[in-house]
Amino acid sequence: MEDLGPEVDRLRLNELRQAWGYAPGDPVCAIGRLRAQHNKKTGKKIFFLELLEHPRTAAGFVYPEDVSGRSAEAFVPPPEVSRLGQDIGVAEGEIWAIAELELSSNHEREKRNNPHKCDVRRGSLRLLRNLPEDWVPALIGEESPRFISAAAMSVIEAEIKTEREKLQEELAVLHNETAEAVETLDGLRHAVVGEERKFVTLQEQSERETVLMETRVRRLNDLLEQKGRRLVALGLIDEDELTVLLPPSGEHSEQPGHSFQSDFGGDFERLAPFIQAKLYARGMLFSQAQLRDVLALVRTHDLFVLAGDSGSGKTSLIKATAESLGGRCTIVPVKPNWTGPEDLLGYFNPIERSYQSTPFLKALQFAASEPHILHFIVLDEMNLARVEHYFADFLSLLENRETVPDITLYTSDEERHTVVSHGLFLAIEEEVRKRVGLPETATLEDLLKNEEANRLLHRLGGFEDAESILEHHARLRRAMAAQIRTPTSLAIPPNVRIVGAINIDETTYFLSPKVLDRIHVVRFRNPVLQDWSAIDAEVEESDLDLELPLYLPPIEIGSRTDYPRFDPSDPNNEFLVRLARDYLDPLGIEFGFRAIRQSLHYIDLAKDVGVEPPEALNNVILHKVLPKLVVDTTRQGPSGTKRAEILSDLRAAVAEAMTELDLSSVPESCVVELDRVIAGVDGNNGIANYWLR
Repeated sequence: MEDLGPEVDRLRLNELRQAWGYAPGDPVCAIGRLRAQHNKKTGKKIFFLELLEHPRTAAGFVYPEDVSGRSAEAFVPPPEVSRLGQDIGVAEGEIWAIAELELSSNHEREKRNNPHKCDVRRGSLRLLRNLPEDWVPALIGEESPRFISAAAMSVIEAEIKTEREKLQEELAVLHNETAEAVETLDGLRHAVVGEERKFVTLQEQSERETVLMETRVRRLNDLLEQKGRRLVALGLIDEDELTVLLPPSGEHSEQPGHSFQSDFGGDFERLAPFIQAKLYARGMLFSQAQLRDVLALVRTHDLFVLAGDSGSGKTSLIKATAESLGGRCTIVPVKPNWTGPEDLLGYFNPIERSYQSTPFLKALQFAASEPHILHFIVLDEMNLARVEHYFADFLSLLENRETVPDITLYTSDEERHTVVSHGLFLAIEEEVRKRVGLPETATLEDLLKNEEANRLLHRLGGFEDAESILEHHARLRRAMAAQIRTPTSLAIPPNVRIVGAINIDETTYFLSPKVLDRIHVVRFRNPVLQDWSAIDAEVEESDLDLELPLYLPPIEIGSRTDYPRFDPSDPNNEFLVRLARDYLDPLGIEFGFRAIRQSLHYIDLAKDVGVEPPEALNNVILHKVLPKLVVDTTRQGPSGTKRAEILSDLRAAVAEAMTELDLSSVPESCVVELDRVIAGVDGNNGIANYWLR
């Protein structure tokens, strides 16, 4: 059979014709009953044409080689159901139809172990309508059947005439639309010709400018390399530091792994099941809802924080997600003695005239050196120190969504001093080499060993003895190394995602309203408390090699863009505004434009990873609203209403908005969490605290 190739399908179809009473070459038509079946995976209905029989002989069809003797059935493609959707919707009782059949795909026939399995051919499905059950023709004499037949013929001819007139009207409309389309197409062709000419002109101009720019860049690179080689020869910099100075080649080797476009079709919804299966194979249990939430937050380019018990797997989740996406993860432990931005980003030491870097800054620089790889930087135990003290400046930088945030590390005066000092030293030593005839490869040792060169170097440079030259050389080397390692400013690389991990206990600080207003907080449940059997049941088998990561370039996961505009007509926008105005503000909780726009941005991006709108809104309340909920319910609101009543009304409003939420699709329900907070008020001296356990 394998040697026959495409001829197999023709032979299989002829076998069906012979078995079901059709002449060779005839279309295989069948009458059957439509049966709907619920697809558990997609949640949609699929249809089959069952109890198949011959339209003329009424003989039942059984697939050849089916020893069970079951009546044959055929799959109905969704476009056929959509085409007859209204007719199917209004039909009552059993629905019978007639259609032409064709062989299913090779994959489907092999999957069902049925070489003759059929599908309904697209465009051939027609519904059949039965006569009323109480209608019985009365046959009186020989003429009655003829009268009945004549009446049937007249009805059929009338229907044919009506259909013909309808088709002629539709054809006339199509002729008019075609004529208009042809006229529009001619206009577009003329416009395209004009635009093509402009494009060719711009392309030629661009090519000329590109050649000129490449020539200039090549000359600049040659000059940099020439000067750089001289710095290496004099021992002012090392070879690896010269590599940093020279511009990158622009080439990068793609990591081994699965392609997001080729293997996943660019579909973000397929990421969570793949990552879950990959982590499951390593013995790590995370629900798809948790992974979808994290992926949506990664796409926002916002800082998000995982809050949970120590050892609950917060950093493990981020590390595993980074590895699954072909990225890197750097853990930066926060120390309790951090009191300012210099603890996070470092500081310039005026005595040593060099910049004292930090693990966080080095992680940013490492990410900048690998722009094609996604980098996660995790601030572990983030609230061991007050976040607003050491992280406030950085948070303010992250607020700028229109341009790339730039971190100023120290004044550029130091950089200019270093450049001028090196330039003078290089100019002097070049003059000395020319006068004594030393080559460009001459080292500082060669200059000092040559008596004439040594004398000229002392005289032109104003050095008193050999020791002062060496000391000056050492200062220049330290200054140059410091400048190369740490520039005066650093743009936050777009391939970086910053994540915080916090514990809420007596050894840590609460996050301030300023910090909460700018971040997303994900309450991380202890894995021991999760329903392991439910997670085990949702793990899907993957055809891909789970040992390999998915290579997801940062440019494909999403760019850093501004938050959505404030649109009062948007339902989610309207709900969040009402929540802030009617409930949060009377409770003393600030929830302004920034928080709302940030929430809408999350909802928009969450759709792509498979988070449905009700689930996304539930997550927004968990991320942005409830973490701010620390309220003294014994006090009164601005209007005199007790805050306990306002909190209860808030719960009712949220519950109303969550009526369509599928609780099985989320790890936590915001309504359940509100109930937990309200239930704990009496035992906490009237304080409603989201963080109270």
